[in-house]
Amino acid sequence: MSTAQDHDSTADREDHEREVRARLLMLRAEQSVIAAFRVYAYELGWSLRGPVGGVNEPVKMACSKGHTAEAKPISVLAGGFTLDSHLGPLPRTDLEACFTCTRDRKRAEGVAAFPKYAADFDLWVLSDEKTEYGEPLKMVRCLSGHVFTLPALDPRINWKPSPNREFYNFKGQDPHEHPCPTCKRIRDSPKLAAFKANAASQGAMLLEPLAGRVTQRVTICCVVGHLSQIGINQGYDAEVMCRVCRTGRTAPPHDVFYVVSGTDTVTGIPTVKLGISSGAGYKRLEQHATAGLSQRHLLRTGLPAGVARTLEAALLAHLSKGGWKRTRGDEYFPVEALPVIVAFAEEWLDAAP
Repeated sequence: MSTAQDHDSTADREDHEREVRARLLMLRAEQSVIAAFRVYAYELGWSLRGPVGGVNEPVKMACSKGHTAEAKPISVLAGGFTLDSHLGPLPRTDLEACFTCTRDRKRAEGVAAFPKYAADFDLWVLSDEKTEYGEPLKMVRCLSGHVFTLPALDPRINWKPSPNREFYNFKGQDPHEHPCPTCKRIRDSPKLAAFKANAASQGAMLLEPLAGRVTQRVTICCVVGHLSQIGINQGYDAEVMCRVCRTGRTAPPHDVFYVVSGTDTVTGIPTVKLGISSGAGYKRLEQHATAGLSQRHLLRTGLPAGVARTLEAALLAHLSKGGWKRTRGDEYFPVEALPVIVAFAEEWLDAAP
């Protein structure tokens, strides 16, 4: 009997010792994790703003700029921790910098890159605006004359402005596409795209921007210089878009090439315009003069069939290759490009058969 009691007592004592050892090992392990967490947080530039409890208890932290975060020691050493609770866990590579600091830095990079973004998409900046949340916006005009606002940053830079991305109207938008919503509607509408292409093929100037509606009636100036109006549904496949020229059932030949300049009343900047016309070209030039482009630098009439159109295409390609940005439309450029345009056109015409 005594032997059995001694055996039970020994077993209880061993179980107790094992339990104590397990507790000590767990305590030492937790202390090691907490110590490693303190060192790791310090190396990453974080300061602890609250007491450190267990390995699974959140600890308040702050970066050098005072942005706060909460982290569990065991989560940090496992490869990620939660910032501002609603943002979710971050990978280990993002622990090297405060999320808020990283976001602000990337946003600043996006703002600094906006001028290049505007230049790449030929946007003319009109004014500075603000969203209802105080974020910067730009009111811009595209080459087609559409005025709209967009965030004052380059969306092609991979950054996250906030968990609420819709604040910047970036939701569902491809940052590498042209940002003008009206131009997108025109591209996506077969009739509108066909109307624009038909006007270009007949040399008709659109004197007002397309509004992205097939019910719109547009004022045009034909290659001769006649003014008329035509609806999208009527003009997208019209053989002759100009109402005056339509009586002859054929568009006049493009046998005039011209270069004019002046202060554009649409953009308010000194501009040079190249283009083609028909006959003497005077009516077309008068239309340009009413828009501020009254100085004539080059006027060649009676050109053989196809020469004026070919010269126009070659000159536009030459200007694009030289890095000249259009101010509006396809043939409007800063007045600084005038010597380049005249020299190229005269040389090309002298060399043409």
